[in-house]
Amino acid sequence: MTIKNILIQQLNRQIERIESVIEQRKNLSSVYSKLRLGYFIVAFFGVIYTYDLLSGPQYVLSLILWVAGFLVLVDRHRKVYESQERFEHLRDVKKDHIARMELNWEKLSGNKHAFSESEHPFAYDLDLVGDHSLMQLLDSAIYEGGSRELVQILTNTSPDLSQIKRRQKLVKELSALQAFRDKLRVIGLFTQTHTSEKDWSLDRMMKWLRSPAITGFMNPIIYMSVLSVFNIVVLILMLNKLITPWVLIGGWVTYMTAYKFNEDKCSGMFETAYQMDRLLERLKAILLHIEQFKFKKESELHVFLEPFNTKGESPVSYLKKVGRMLQPAALKTNQILWFVINAIIPWDLFFAMKIEQLKKDLEPRLSIWLEKFYQLEALNSLANFAELNPHYCYPEFGAEHGSLLQSKSLGHPLIPDHKKVVNDFTVEDEKNLFLITGSNMAGKSTFLRTVGINLILAFSGAPVNAVQFKTGLFRVFTSINVNDSLGDGLSHFYAEVKRLRALLTALKSDEEVPLFYFVDEIYKGTNNRERFAGSSAFLKYVAGKRGVGMVSSHDLELADLEEEIAPLTNWHFAESIQDGKMTFEYKLSPGPCPSTNALKIMEMEGLPVS
Repeated sequence: MTIKNILIQQLNRQIERIESVIEQRKNLSSVYSKLRLGYFIVAFFGVIYTYDLLSGPQYVLSLILWVAGFLVLVDRHRKVYESQERFEHLRDVKKDHIARMELNWEKLSGNKHAFSESEHPFAYDLDLVGDHSLMQLLDSAIYEGGSRELVQILTNTSPDLSQIKRRQKLVKELSALQAFRDKLRVIGLFTQTHTSEKDWSLDRMMKWLRSPAITGFMNPIIYMSVLSVFNIVVLILMLNKLITPWVLIGGWVTYMTAYKFNEDKCSGMFETAYQMDRLLERLKAILLHIEQFKFKKESELHVFLEPFNTKGESPVSYLKKVGRMLQPAALKTNQILWFVINAIIPWDLFFAMKIEQLKKDLEPRLSIWLEKFYQLEALNSLANFAELNPHYCYPEFGAEHGSLLQSKSLGHPLIPDHKKVVNDFTVEDEKNLFLITGSNMAGKSTFLRTVGINLILAFSGAPVNAVQFKTGLFRVFTSINVNDSLGDGLSHFYAEVKRLRALLTALKSDEEVPLFYFVDEIYKGTNNRERFAGSSAFLKYVAGKRGVGMVSSHDLELADLEEEIAPLTNWHFAESIQDGKMTFEYKLSPGPCPSTNALKIMEMEGLPVS
């Protein structure tokens, strides 16, 4: 039994225990439902029965006690139900782990993050984004910002060794903190399920905080406050019959006219206060978990999460203070009280000013906290991937002398284990251009993607699908799945030409980090003669440049270039035919491919071949 199967068994046992707890909570919730009903019936008849038995104050006290008892039952029931809901989320998190290990794409949770860089050097060819992609496999972030951060890590075109090593260290530390990561996801899922489509997102709140603050509050507030004091004094004098009511009417009309002229400054204040209060309340629960978790002081995580552990005012305590300020601004929930208070004092105007002033103080703090939290979510996704694949290895950077890359048992993380074939692969400093030939469906394209996607995993700080992986630092560029563009009027061949032109530009750039490029079925969109001439010229041109190249082709004649191009070596994937059936080993072998299978495939499918 493999380590992965053992881990799946452990997760299934955890799910069974969690479901047992959920059943207990459901039973307890049912008991509380019956208790509430019974208590309500007893309280109803108790209130009626004691009406003539108790004095007025005693009866009021009994009413208060009856209501208080019912509220206590409601609160206890709510806590039981919320506990049940959290355990259900924890069960779903464990099931999600299994789905990721089994590549069960239909059951994978996560954000559907849209990636729009159509000319990206490698994101699409290496299946980093989209359906059944590395992003879908990795992404366990609750918030869209966490998914965005993960995409940026995976699609970074300028890898930095110090950042990679720090990220790898953080991933290693987080991968050992399963309880921390799972609880953070449970809290996030719990808060997300208690939102509606009308609720603001964190992105929308940040957009509002970064919008220009409305000004010009102070003069109207001073003017209306003076009118308010004047009206209160006049009211007192009028009640003592020292002044005519017309003075109060005139003062109040003047006050309301001023209010009317300035009500545009309060427009949307109630909605803003209400939405921010709800959103920050949900965010507090997440930040509190991060604040309270005890990270080792000497750990990289402790340093990384320093913005949440600063001395003095913590993020949670600060957000509580903001919440206390926002709640009075939401007075409009009680329309009668709201009208009465605003008819006496400029309540809305004052709190609208306070909310606008809040932008200057809250925005920079929240920007730092959210940026760090989104980074944490992305790192948690990578750490989760590491924990669910204990047989993967963390890459080492700086391959041995004379080698640019060394790997053993290299496999593709998006291929199920029972279908996966692994290969050893080494790139020597003087032999850094690989021509890979082979028959149709033999595994050329998959192998190019295998090397490429593991490089991206290595540069993200995650473990790679290998037993050993040592590599230098590379920029990555691919020309694997080039599609024609009907909208731009481009044929497949011309689209490929443009892609290869971009590759050569990247290869010639003066960037310090060399290029690792992958070209699949070079110039397959044109005729044999021109394809061979163009491919030969391309291989001669890129040889000796600052980079490593892997180029696949059906043209076996290109193998002869090994004698002309010193850095070039031939490799191939072969197949065998037994009892009329074609089988593929998907194993990389040295030398040019000794056979082709196109005619055999045609013949097997009943097509004429001669």
